[in-house]
Amino acid sequence: MIADLCTPVAAAAPDAADAAAYARAGDDARAAKDVRIAAIAYRKAAALGDARAKQALDELCRSDAEPGDEVALQTAIDQIRRGEVAAAREALLRIVAHGTTAAAGAHFFLGAIALRAHDGGTAEEHFELAARDPAYADPAETMLRLARRTGRIEASLMTGAEFDTNPQLLPDTPPPGATTAPRAADEDALAAVTAAARPWRWLVVRDAVVWRKQRTQSELDFFGENAQAAVELDAGPDHVAIRYDLDYDMLAGSPYLTANRGTAAYRRELGGCDLAASYSLRRRDFWRTQEQPFTGWVHMADAGAIVHASPSLDIDARLVGWRELTEDPLFSNVAGGAEAAVRMRPSGRVRVDAMIGGWYAHYDGAEADGELRRDVHVEGGADLEVDLADHLVGVATVTATVNESSIEDFDYWKLVARLGIAFLIGGP
Repeated sequence: MIADLCTPVAAAAPDAADAAAYARAGDDARAAKDVRIAAIAYRKAAALGDARAKQALDELCRSDAEPGDEVALQTAIDQIRRGEVAAAREALLRIVAHGTTAAAGAHFFLGAIALRAHDGGTAEEHFELAARDPAYADPAETMLRLARRTGRIEASLMTGAEFDTNPQLLPDTPPPGATTAPRAADEDALAAVTAAARPWRWLVVRDAVVWRKQRTQSELDFFGENAQAAVELDAGPDHVAIRYDLDYDMLAGSPYLTANRGTAAYRRELGGCDLAASYSLRRRDFWRTQEQPFTGWVHMADAGAIVHASPSLDIDARLVGWRELTEDPLFSNVAGGAEAAVRMRPSGRVRVDAMIGGWYAHYDGAEADGELRRDVHVEGGADLEVDLADHLVGVATVTATVNESSIEDFDYWKLVARLGIAFLIGGP
């Protein structure tokens, strides 16, 4: 299209002011995708002695000689969507080597591939190069913040405050008495620290500690630790994860719960959507006498699909079911239902996650009057994250839980609201 403008440039008397004006006009036309006007302006600036304009003209001429790179870029993007990451990466590297105008897009998606592999340093390099093109400047800046928090070692610290309408409803299961005693709302201070390491790409070890200090109900002061080791395997569009978790929770300085869980998860990328399923087996051991009837095993499974409705919207819908076997058959049950989650990115700095789930549970053991307990449970929540800086994120969360039971003592509801700020870092 611009072959007639790609002949050798005849030098004129140098004029820095005119050269700079023509170069700016070339930049504006290039940003507007008006390649011919950009080439004309760069050619005049180069003739007046502007070396950068000469380089920009050469790039446009190479791009004109390599029209297939734009097609190759779109093909590589489609391959990424289908999970064919290795093939896409090779194609993107060839585009970068050509040095055409498609190179900025290739750098952007090479950065996305590196970020997916938790290679934050490489991702940062590619996003910085992509950001030089006005067409990719805004999304590359967003991805740069994520890259600077990503690496083979990652850590985060979150502090905040919570309001809880019923802190007596403790993790995992309501303790006896918590559903019959009057609700007593309370506030608490919250801190959470997480550290993760990837000694190899396929192995991740993670430890998360949560500390919660109640304002008035000190007997419910909570400390929890979750240690996890996971093997994550990628084979094109297929992703398999095998995890082991160890939980240790304390109330008011005394042991409350120890739990061991093994999980196997599978995800298949199909372009516009992913198919996903998982199964976990968990052993819960409660330390205190009043919770020991809940000690036992939990089998849990889910299956569903993640729909990529748009570049900024994912919808995750699953069917869920579990079998809970406890020492007291009154609390053993079979349950099934559904969950749906929405992940939105309204802007480069804002992320919103929302979920809602509901299920029906049927219990094994009969009450003293012979009635079998049946529950209908609904819960939902929303998380808002706002990037305040490269390593600083503001967090707001609200969750709500409602349980309606055929046994009145197990009717309850709970609302929790949280505000916090998190510091995140990663490398190398």
